[in-house]
Amino acid sequence: MKQINRIVGCLLLIFLMALVSSAAPKKLAIVGAHVINPDGKKSYRNATLLIEGNRIVRVGPARKVRVPSGFSVIDASGKWVIPGLIDAHIHFFQSGGLYTRPDIIDLRKYVPYEEKELVDIKKNLRDTFARYIRCGITGVVDMGGPFWNFEVRAEADTTLLAPRVVLPGPLVSTYQPEKLTTNDPPIIKVHTEEEARELVRKQVAAGTDFIKIWYIVRRGQKPEDNYPLVKATIDESHKHGLRVAVHATQLQTAKLAVKAGAKILVHSVYDREVDREFIRMLKKNKVLYIPTLVVFEGYLEALTKRPRLSTVEILLANPYFLGTLFDVYEIPDSDFPPIPETSVQARLQRIEIAKKNLKKLQDAGVLIAAGTDAGNIGTFHGPAIFREFELMQEAGLTPKQILTSATLNGARVMGMENELGFIEKGKLADLVILNSNPLEKITNTADIYAVVKDGHVFWPEDILHPTPEDVVQTQLNAYNARNLEAFAATYAEDIQIYNFPDELRYSGIDRLKERYGRLFQNAPNLHAQIKKRIVLGDYVLDREHASGFPSGRTADVVAIYQVKNGKISKVWFIRKK
Repeated sequence: MKQINRIVGCLLLIFLMALVSSAAPKKLAIVGAHVINPDGKKSYRNATLLIEGNRIVRVGPARKVRVPSGFSVIDASGKWVIPGLIDAHIHFFQSGGLYTRPDIIDLRKYVPYEEKELVDIKKNLRDTFARYIRCGITGVVDMGGPFWNFEVRAEADTTLLAPRVVLPGPLVSTYQPEKLTTNDPPIIKVHTEEEARELVRKQVAAGTDFIKIWYIVRRGQKPEDNYPLVKATIDESHKHGLRVAVHATQLQTAKLAVKAGAKILVHSVYDREVDREFIRMLKKNKVLYIPTLVVFEGYLEALTKRPRLSTVEILLANPYFLGTLFDVYEIPDSDFPPIPETSVQARLQRIEIAKKNLKKLQDAGVLIAAGTDAGNIGTFHGPAIFREFELMQEAGLTPKQILTSATLNGARVMGMENELGFIEKGKLADLVILNSNPLEKITNTADIYAVVKDGHVFWPEDILHPTPEDVVQTQLNAYNARNLEAFAATYAEDIQIYNFPDELRYSGIDRLKERYGRLFQNAPNLHAQIKKRIVLGDYVLDREHASGFPSGRTADVVAIYQVKNGKISKVWFIRKK
């Protein structure tokens, strides 16, 4: 009995020691990197950065900061460390796919909105979270959605592989799109000041982080007509200690929103050039301005049936939501009427005005925060941030200014500027380690070596875990986008292509690039449609109809893909004879 008691006692001691060990804060040292902070904060070359638990405990030059014993070390020599990126304008209730805004493009006859689109969005939330982390985005601001938004925040809070999330509930609106009206709508029109105040109180009871207003001026209205509703919403919000963000894209509505007390403008002013009065208002009231340039492109490309996708979008966006963009080639014009050329030109002009205003506001010292409006059609959760950076640079902002907008100013939008946004002792350990210098080229922010969120290290190859079907779908998207770099990235270096069952056509990634490079260059209307798909373990069988070849021919084939270690290793084609 004594022996048994002794064994039990030893096991109990081991168990208790394991608990203590797991509860002890993690100790991590990142050494040798250049630490880049936003404007106004100190940066370091050849730095040592110490993390205990989820906090930075010290950062400085390697000659001054030594690594104590007990720390795990990441050798980041020759790399760059920046604060975790923050996308200050997203919407979790939208997927980025073609069917996610029936009020803009009504395709509910093809994909039911509530029964299919919203169900898929909820089912893929953890995938969406992971894609943000994979892109170095450790914090996001959801700018409004249904009341189930609060469930999204709760899930993110309890998910290790997820960004920090702040959000409101439904948009308090001066207009409600009928086609977005559900049992739990993302946008709620208020008709009276009391209705506006009551909607604010309802969101306060649900635990909202802030309030969002959709300040829409419809045809026949003036901006002043809805000002009392906006003012009542903001006044009620301030009673509860809440900041207010406002969608106001006209100069006059933006001025009225700031006059009423708005602290965040969530889009660009694009109807005209901003004036001195507006700039003075923003600076005096320390208003944050979020340009969201990329969302203009996403909608324009979808509406004109000309989706243009970058390599990083194809490889890092959800492949199924992204793949819906190519359905534009299959939907008849009667259900998808093209927009007039005058409307296209007007939308292009809006982008140019928005860029010009962004540069003017940045030069004047207005607080700019990077945001994408991800979730809207063609603007995908995660990688959209990199295109937003490119557009901000086209507007004339420097890489340092853009980084500031996506770190410190993003933290200000979150209301967490005392905890996030720059690398300093005592701050939360949300960081991105980059292989390339983002100050030389802003697109180097996509060249990620590792991501640190809340003190936890995530390596890019360990974040997304694509299934064989995911890999094949990504390959299909790259084919339809005629993007050779993304297409080749889905294949193994020693890829083998067969005519079924065993006739080797060619092998090797270089040969594949050569063949498909010529095809992509010479076939601007190339498109493959999957008629049926079967997945059996590592094998994906697609019955495909391909069109748009230079000769004008079409092809019906069965393609059998074998996927190993996340890459397509073999393909067998069965062609109709």
